[in-house]
Amino acid sequence: MLKFLATSDLHGYLPNITEEFDLLMICGDICPVTDHNPYYQEYWIKNTFIQWINSLPYKEAWSKVILVPGNHDFWLERMTKDEKLVIEMFCNNRLKILKHDVYEFEYPVSDGLDSLKIFGTPYCSVFGHWAFMVNDDILEAKFGQIDEDVEILLTHDSPNIYGLGDVTEGPFKQVGSGNSVLAKHIERIKPLILHTGHFHSGNKLFEERNGTWMANVSYVNEDYIPSNAVLSYNFDEETKKVVY
Repeated sequence: MLKFLATSDLHGYLPNITEEFDLLMICGDICPVTDHNPYYQEYWIKNTFIQWINSLPYKEAWSKVILVPGNHDFWLERMTKDEKLVIEMFCNNRLKILKHDVYEFEYPVSDGLDSLKIFGTPYCSVFGHWAFMVNDDILEAKFGQIDEDVEILLTHDSPNIYGLGDVTEGPFKQVGSGNSVLAKHIERIKPLILHTGHFHSGNKLFEERNGTWMANVSYVNEDYIPSNAVLSYNFDEETKKVVY
């Protein structure tokens, strides 16, 4: 049985993870909310974040962290492919950063090796001058590139389905908010697992809906205070089924 963890919207608060895991999925907005200067973010990632990644309790030699950037992660938006490779190298190749990209997560099974096809995308609907925000025409093209054989879909934005994009805290409460373009493509792709963030008070209940296990996994609340646990669940590697 594999152990999967998922979180998002850390905003500089790095969880104290003590549970050994096979796969940790982070759906964006890792950088501190106190300073959006890309040069500060670069320093923070190359020092504080890398140190945290290297201190995590990996269960196996092949255990990984998958990171999808978010709209507050300006340096990750401008990061080059070479810089990405350097960051991953300094994390002892435990970290894989997906900027609208796919990754095959391999793990051992009884008769050899198997894998899960993971796709991570940081793109969001436009609501200001933030990173990875594009208009709906570009979102349609971007999300249309995600193949239907993707088994785990990690998005920073949340779709406007099942309350994942609802705002249930603070003065700007809104039901039915979220990304409608993303929602359409989730219905098309039908991944086995979906994790999202961006809307800090979106639906945290991890359950199967229309064949997909899904939850908004934001770590902080609408006041940017850590208030949600890192999601933890088991995954049967032989049957490829969530056990929760």
